[in-house]
Amino acid sequence: MQNEVAQERKADRRQFNNPHPTVEAAGVEAAEKGLPVYACPYKHPAMLASWLKGYRRAQQLTLNF
Repeated sequence: MQNEVAQERKADRRQFNNPHPTVEAAGVEAAEKGLPVYACPYKHPAMLASWLKGYRRAQQLTLNF
């Protein structure tokens, strides 16, 4: 029984190989620096969406009164 449970767990650390949070943080950083939205360095649709998600989130948090 324990051998089956041990084999079900992934030993290759796939759960840590997610680039989207890093790409999203890059979008936040770009928005904070004031870069234009077309400065996105990513062309892949998934990476582009993550970068834009971070960029959009950072833009929404700024209130310039």
